[in-house]
Amino acid sequence: MIVIERSKLLNTLQKLNIPTLKSSFPILSTVLIEIEEEKIKFTTTNLELTVISQIKVLSRIRQSFCVSLVKFLSILKEFSEERVSLSLQKNFLWITCENCEFKLNIIEAAEFPKIPTLKNKQVIKINSPILREMINFTNFSVFIGEANYVLTGFFCEIEGRKIKFTTSDTKRLSTIERELAPTQPLIQTKKSFIIPHRTIIELNRLLKEEEEVKLIIGENQICFDLDNTQIISQLIQGDFPDYQKYIPQDSEYKLKVNRQRLSSSLKRASILSAPEYQGVKLEIKKDKLVISKHTPQLGEYKEEIEAEFKGKELALGFNPQYLIDVLKVIEEEEVIFDVYSPEKPLVLRSNGFIYLALPMRLS
Repeated sequence: MIVIERSKLLNTLQKLNIPTLKSSFPILSTVLIEIEEEKIKFTTTNLELTVISQIKVLSRIRQSFCVSLVKFLSILKEFSEERVSLSLQKNFLWITCENCEFKLNIIEAAEFPKIPTLKNKQVIKINSPILREMINFTNFSVFIGEANYVLTGFFCEIEGRKIKFTTSDTKRLSTIERELAPTQPLIQTKKSFIIPHRTIIELNRLLKEEEEVKLIIGENQICFDLDNTQIISQLIQGDFPDYQKYIPQDSEYKLKVNRQRLSSSLKRASILSAPEYQGVKLEIKKDKLVISKHTPQLGEYKEEIEAEFKGKELALGFNPQYLIDVLKVIEEEEVIFDVYSPEKPLVLRSNGFIYLALPMRLS
């Protein structure tokens, strides 16, 4: 019998609750439990993504088996006492708390998919707050769909003491560069690979504020080591586009505007958006920005906000959400966009971060 804190066990199992893929294999809905002398290790997988977490315990038995993760979680959530007892009898896991007891059917550990092992691995260290920032600055421009498979992930480049994330959905692009952990030795040979979006979502969910994360890079897989939890994922195979050629040089024409005022105005304009009428008109003038929206059968919107611009006045059309998304993550009170022409992208550069959004034709 093993006695364990319910909250600790519940927290560990919740880390493992990853999205399941469409599959006819019941074993993928289970958690593999491996009891050893000083710890219990829990593993779940959907064949593309594997999460492993462990709890330190004192045990005299060594046993491996699988049980339903959903049922195990549901049982623990209904208990109120903190001390939970786990014991094995024949083909059942007995879960006891207070005067209640459950027994769950056990499935043999041999039926659980083989846990991936990384070959020719290299370890990269990065601080958690930096990693979370990079995710937040690129997550919104990942391609959603099946047509451009290599764009459905985060393109990661590591060289020297720098790490860069880049994403694009073909209509906008985000790229951010940051420093690796101070304890990370110099990376002599450049590494580049594509991490699936689903993996990054799970990583962001499990990141703690103050910890050093280890990126363990294999040939076709990557592992994120977060202290007592590991996330192992397949990498996306293919070549990410040469995105650098799409980023224009600095423009001599700069649009300077209050971030919050611009964001609020764009949100108001987007109220009148419809599937066939997404675009918002931006009229850039010397000392103001005029934001307007016209949608037949719905109505019109127009607002002027203060701005600074040196250059010839011009009008641009944009999907407002493309600008709202980036304004959410920027912290500066004022933002500066590079402006080129009605046919070229609007570009924002801020402290190692570059974002570009393509204009759209207004009907």
